[in-house]
Amino acid sequence: MSLSLLKSLKLQNSRVWAIDFTSREKIIAIASQDHKIKLVKIIDPDTKQFKLLSILDETVHKKAVRSVAWRPLATPPCLAAGSFDATVSIWSHISDENEFTNNEQFDETQENMELLAIIEGHENEIKGVSWSYDGMFLATCSRDKSVWIWETDEAGEDFECVSVLQEHSQDVKHVVWHPRKCLLASSSYDDTIRLWSEFDDDWECVAILNGHEGTVWSSDFEKSGNVDTIRLCSGSDDSTVRVWKYQGEDMDGQQEWICQSILPKIHERQIYSVSWNENGLIASTGSDGTLAVYKENGSNEWEIIAKKELCHHVSEVNQVKWVSINGKDYLITSGDDGCVNIWSFDNN
Repeated sequence: MSLSLLKSLKLQNSRVWAIDFTSREKIIAIASQDHKIKLVKIIDPDTKQFKLLSILDETVHKKAVRSVAWRPLATPPCLAAGSFDATVSIWSHISDENEFTNNEQFDETQENMELLAIIEGHENEIKGVSWSYDGMFLATCSRDKSVWIWETDEAGEDFECVSVLQEHSQDVKHVVWHPRKCLLASSSYDDTIRLWSEFDDDWECVAILNGHEGTVWSSDFEKSGNVDTIRLCSGSDDSTVRVWKYQGEDMDGQQEWICQSILPKIHERQIYSVSWNENGLIASTGSDGTLAVYKENGSNEWEIIAKKELCHHVSEVNQVKWVSINGKDYLITSGDDGCVNIWSFDNN
């Protein structure tokens, strides 16, 4: 099993903080230190065909764009972007769906996305944005130690803050929703992960996951399995990847979770990002520049099945994300070297 670099996209000279991918249109959204959001279409990864579609209005955000997330099920495509300027921008394609999927309609000078909304409320820089599985809720997290949950309409133009969650004691680094439930995980500088769920039109912390010995930078829910079997992986300053499993809940709705596994150690420094794909594989990356892939062997035991050191030269790697294109698994990484790298994964 191996990882092979298919393409390195160098679209800026500044750090690339984050990426997200929309599987229907095959568009990568790229968030970078230069205040810009870039959209790149993957035409055919195996023949290395990619096209820069758009650079969104760089005057919208006054500081770096830290996180991007495509809204699930949205037609036309809709994107949220969180910035160090403490705001979130919401973008939508201005033409019809068919135009957005036809690469011949675009060049990098075209204005094919319009600004729908600017969301304000956080006191400090925003570190993460994430949509719920049905696209009706947007979660944002910040250095101000809070998680905000926003409810929106089908058009994605109006946003109402329905809850401000302030139980973390330090910066909140990352938020992610369960792929089939309205269950939210937040990861923090306070070394914990908190799980949040809605009760009687209010959002409450239903579990606190303790065990990491440093900042938790990222987490991701398992994509496979039945809806009642819930697992979460996480990556931390303590250079470990952990897998957590839901055990049940009491009459008050409080959930019990256990740390099911600590994955084989390969990283020497902070793990900034983890991603769990639909085939059960976990990928991790971080400040040591190593990209690793893990597979579960049964009995809660995992093994490293592929790794790539210095996957962004000597730079730190800020995010990794699994994507599936035409039934094949690929990995996308973003780094401090200003590159977005696309990797093929050979599972044979």
